[in-house]
Amino acid sequence: MNRDDEQPGSTPPAPRTPSPHTDVPTAGGASTPPAPPAPTKRRRGPRPVPSGVPYHRVLARDKRGIWRGVAALTLLMGGLLAFAFGFVFLGVAIDMALGRDSILTGGTDFTPATHATSMLGLAVLLPWSMLIQRWLYGVRGASLHSILSRFRPEVFGRSLLVILPIWTVYLTAFSVFTPYPTTSWTSVDLVVMLGLVILVTPLQSAGEEYGFRGLAFRVAASWGRGPRTALLLGVVVSSLLFMVAHFAFDPWLNLYYFTFGATLALITWRTGGLELAVVVHAVNNTIAFLLTLVTHTDFTEGMDRSVGSGSPIMLVPCVLLAVITTVVWTRSRRTGPPLTPAAPQPEPVTEVESRG
Repeated sequence: MNRDDEQPGSTPPAPRTPSPHTDVPTAGGASTPPAPPAPTKRRRGPRPVPSGVPYHRVLARDKRGIWRGVAALTLLMGGLLAFAFGFVFLGVAIDMALGRDSILTGGTDFTPATHATSMLGLAVLLPWSMLIQRWLYGVRGASLHSILSRFRPEVFGRSLLVILPIWTVYLTAFSVFTPYPTTSWTSVDLVVMLGLVILVTPLQSAGEEYGFRGLAFRVAASWGRGPRTALLLGVVVSSLLFMVAHFAFDPWLNLYYFTFGATLALITWRTGGLELAVVVHAVNNTIAFLLTLVTHTDFTEGMDRSVGSGSPIMLVPCVLLAVITTVVWTRSRRTGPPLTPAAPQPEPVTEVESRG
């Protein structure tokens, strides 16, 4: 007999706690199988926007996902063509029902239906871009607005107050030095066109911005590892796609479209959202169309993008866009581009709450 057992008051050894991964014998001699690991909850709903990143890096991941990005850009450009042709057919149907001799049916008239359907076909890019981002990347479409995942009316309002007078003066002077052939308008067509230009043209501009400075900018930037490479890829790829989408064959026009896209991409990066880019694009197109109507300029001549339709005069808007970008960059030089906000921290559970 062991002496330790003879000593009264000795403390018996504590029982060993079985490991959760070992078989524990039961009273009947059978062993209990190890408990299965707790199932991991599958995440539902959209992926959260990463915190502390600039606008164009929202879709960046550990894996670059090049093929996912190619699929997203293919859907973007394919949707652009599909929507454009679909709405063109709608415009043809409207003009044929009204008995109009539209350019869409081989005629010579640029009708209100032609303008409205061509603008709406591009405006659909706004929800289409949000849908592509949600489907392929799992991120809410609303995050395309800005780093705050919402449209910032205060940024939009301040931008409009600054850009509107500048672009009005610029385009008025530009139309004086670059006259186009004129045409005649009926009173009804002129009034309807004025209303459509004011109401529909800004939607077309917003659609292009959400498609190219929003989705395409982010997708291409997600391919870069470092911040500079990501920014360069985002700006160049989105601007090239924007240039190609205009189907211009003149080198001066292509230079203008690429500069337009590149400068607005940089502005989007430095402001943390699409508000200023939408303002510049919408003001540019709306005032250009309004001046065309006021001066009775032929719309078809203004849309000519064949070789020889451009000239070195296109350097003027390129310089103006570069100046606007420089001003935005300078104003944000100290703070840098704004970043997405930090994820909200869960509230601590008190002892009373934990007891029920």
